[in-house]
Amino acid sequence: MKEIWECYKVETVHLLRNDGFWMDEGCLILRSVNVGEMVEERYQSPYIEARYTLNKSDTQSLMLLLDADDDSLAYRLKQHFDGAAVLDRFKRFCDQNQLKYEYQFINN
Repeated sequence: MKEIWECYKVETVHLLRNDGFWMDEGCLILRSVNVGEMVEERYQSPYIEARYTLNKSDTQSLMLLLDADDDSLAYRLKQHFDGAAVLDRFKRFCDQNQLKYEYQFINN
């Protein structure tokens, strides 16, 4: 798995959150990794990760919609999804454009 773009990061004494887009064998993945006291208090686990994964076909469709190729994908993702609400904007974009994704919630 290769990181394409780290789109959001928060580091405090109680929380480390890192959201980013990754590519794995032609599939685009949006990962939100959360670690720290706040995570432990809320989820009873020191680590959680939320993932939205597009299959290869829907990754290619997303790239067409963003007018992106392999070289410009990070730039195009930044144009469309930059900021703290990246998970919500990405999910809404996929839903509006009928791109299917697999959602996973991983803890510990």
